This record gives sequence, C-alpha cells and structure tokens, in this order.
Amino acid sequence: MTRASAALLCALVLLLGGRPGRAQDFTSRAVGTAGSEFLNLDVGPRGIAMGGAYSAIVSDAYSMYWNPAGLSRVPRLSLAAMHNEYLAGIRMQYLAYAQRLNEHSVLAGGLRFMDAGEIDHTDVNGNAQGSFRPRNYVYEFGWGQSIADLTDAEHDVSLGLTGRYFHSDLLAHANGYAGDVGIQTHYTETAMPFSFSFVAQNMGSGQKFDYVRDTLPFRARLGAALNPIPQALLSMEAVFPVSNDPFGAVGAELGLDAPNGVKGFLRGGFNTLNQFSGLDGFKGLSLGVGLKLINLTVDYSFVPFGMLGETHRFSLCWDLPAKHSRRFRAR
Repeated sequence: MTRASAALLCALVLLLGGRPGRAQDFTSRAVGTAGSEFLNLDVGPRGIAMGGAYSAIVSDAYSMYWNPAGLSRVPRLSLAAMHNEYLAGIRMQYLAYAQRLNEHSVLAGGLRFMDAGEIDHTDVNGNAQGSFRPRNYVYEFGWGQSIADLTDAEHDVSLGLTGRYFHSDLLAHANGYAGDVGIQTHYTETAMPFSFSFVAQNMGSGQKFDYVRDTLPFRARLGAALNPIPQALLSMEAVFPVSNDPFGAVGAELGLDAPNGVKGFLRGGFNTLNQFSGLDGFKGLSLGVGLKLINLTVDYSFVPFGMLGETHRFSLCWDLPAKHSRRFRAR
C-alpha cells in the first residue's frame, strides 16, 4: 500500500468512527446537548446560496470550512473575505488565505470573528448588572493534498485536513480545539462531469466554562454534484449533526457569460434544516448572485428564516490562476 493510499484509508476510518455515540445522538432529542454551535455557522455566500450543498464543489479558501479536500484544487492562491449580517444583530467576519506549495499540496489559514452585540446582564434575581458583549474567535489552518496514485486522466481524488483553535469571551472564558477531515472525488472525462465528497467536522475537545466540558457539534456530510451542461451546476448534500435529526440540501448555479471576460452567476437552494417547524413565514429557501471580474469574484447570498428574520452574506474572493497548465477547473 502506498503512503497516499494509507492516508486515504486513515481518513475513512476517522470519518466512519472518529466519535463515540450516545443513544440520543443524531436525533432531535439531542438538540441543545452540544456546545460551540457557532462553529457550524456557515461561511461563503456561494455555498450558502446553494442551500449548503457545497462540500463536493468548494475549491477555494472557503474549503477550510466546507471540505478541506477542496483546497487541493486552488490553482495558485485564494484570498477570501466575508461579512455576515445574521439574526438578532449577530455579525460575523471571516478572512482566509490558501497558497499552493507544489503540484499536489495547498496550505491555508483563516480567522473567524463573531460579535453578538450588547446583552443585558442580570443576576439570578433579575437585578441589572450592566451589560456584556459575547464574542467568539476561531483560528484555523488547512491542508489539501491530491492523492497522486488514485488520480488519473479521468478522475481526481483529494484529501484534506482542517485544524482549529477557538476562544469564547462571555461572562466567562473558554477555549477548545477541533479538526475536520474530508475527501473529494471528481470525474471529469464524462459527458456530464460529476463529483462526490465525504466530510467529518468538529472532532476534538470542546470548551469548559465551569466543571463540565461541552460536547463539540460534530457533523458528517455526504455530497454530490453534477454538471449537466457547462454553464450549469447541480448539487445535493446529506448532513448528519450529532445534536439534531439528519437533514438534506439541494442547490443549483447558472453561469452567464458577458463581454470582456466578465461572468455572472445566479444561485438557489433549499435546506430542510432551515424549516423550523412551527415558525411562520418564508423559510428553507436560499438565493444568491455572483460576479466574476477576471480574478476577482463578488458574491452575495440571502437566506430568510421566517418570523425570525433574514440573513445576508457578502464576500470578495481573489483567485490567481496557475502559472502552468494543470487540471484545475475554475467555477
């Protein structure tokens, strides 16, 4: 067995059995049993607009969140910045950078910062104690590697790892550590190119604010994507969170060519997690647009949550093409 094949086998073992389960895990009876749920607050307007069905598609600096195996498809470098206007005045910023090291490997690093705004602080009797401002920080690094002995002219196989350290400032402070592992497979020499993905997210040590350490919000993802025509992309995903019922997502993207090398994108998706049964209003769907100007892409996504409100993400992503010809495919 080659070293690359051994690495792939180890990743599969982690994906399938990297976390011990409890009787109520992966059901709605486990809602509220995991901490650090901010780790699962999606980043990247493109993937969000496509309903979150994105782990088989991602190929830029956002891969550290969705599927680190996607880093292996960064042609030369990728710099991404996102602003998230979330519910209840919560805001999040994200900055990530990925750099190709050689023909097969890409290294990346990123920072997430979430600010929940001012919250009134009261004691157990309801007496005012001033206010506090919850903040969460996530520092992460990623690595993506093409598996050379499993890649040929017809398909690409890649493996990726993400490691992260996170810190929360509430009335108390706590730190935690987590890691992701993912695989992507792309079949390119077919009438309709297609891809598959498998990811395990948030495995590690949770935060400890008092005497008990929180469970991490582990998730496993199975994804697939298809290019029925060169201008269109369809995707689907099944997600298995440790603290809720499994849910699914589907997404679509249509590319529109314009003069002078400009390209536009229309996106839509549906995510069953966002249904929130019992809440009135428009929910479950997601919409987005994108505009690519040579190496710079501007993306926006809109996701309504019924009576809770709506969310908006804005992103800039700068991707440099490869210096030499490789089998990297721009979106």
